[in-house]
Amino acid sequence: MKLTRAGIIYIVLTLLLGFAAVNTGNNLLYLMISALLGFMAISGLLGQQNLQRLQAKVLPADDLFATLPGRVEIELSNHRRWLPAFLISVEIGTGTRLFPILAPGKTERRPLAVTLPGRGYQTLPPIWIRSCFPINFFIRSRRLSLQQQVLVFPCPHSANLPLGDGVGRQTRQHETTRPGIDGELRSIDNYSSSDPLKSIHWKLSARHDEYKVKRQNRLGSPSLLLNLDDFPGSLEERIGQCTFLVDQLFRQQRSVGLQLEDKQLQPGSGPHHRLKLLTELALYGRC
Repeated sequence: MKLTRAGIIYIVLTLLLGFAAVNTGNNLLYLMISALLGFMAISGLLGQQNLQRLQAKVLPADDLFATLPGRVEIELSNHRRWLPAFLISVEIGTGTRLFPILAPGKTERRPLAVTLPGRGYQTLPPIWIRSCFPINFFIRSRRLSLQQQVLVFPCPHSANLPLGDGVGRQTRQHETTRPGIDGELRSIDNYSSSDPLKSIHWKLSARHDEYKVKRQNRLGSPSLLLNLDDFPGSLEERIGQCTFLVDQLFRQQRSVGLQLEDKQLQPGSGPHHRLKLLTELALYGRC
């Protein structure tokens, strides 16, 4: 429990009135002191009750990199049947998120910024829930015994594709499922104003009352196989450079694979494959 500035002023005022009541014997001052002390006691009970039967859970995001500000989802649940929770602040490390009001039996999720120092599975700092309810005299706190681990990806280091036999080695071109004009035929559809004239299937259109167009896949860029041993620097620097390239190449919708000593991950695309590569880099060399 932390005493606020307003609480200090309130206590000092109550003490001054108490000294005045003792010295003067004025019954009205005694009544005022009793009212002030009773108000403080009631606010203390309400504040303590406000933190009871609350449960917090951390839902990690997919993009949590070491030493960089990231975001997790805080899920706060109020398991009380009748009473709502007011002005609940959830803290993890230096990150804070306020829940102004949480209805009884309800659960809410809010993002919270965190920064973790290393890659791999990291234990989150202690989770604290605090509240200044009902009057900002005291800030009451409760620590939640939640030893939760989250997967943290390596800190990316800016890098270019070096010229080597392993890194940047191109394999065959692959086709994406996006519309295009240079891949295999996907389907035949009716013509629309957004279709280019070159996509019209003239022979098939002559057999129908309306124009028909060819839907083809787009031919993607050559896939790449990144080799961790071909990057310069220490192990952590090489992992950081490889992490940077994996992230950037997937943003460019490239097909990327990974070579880690005797383990090879074949080139692929999509969010699931990106997470697979980043997870391998995060856990590489960890017990």
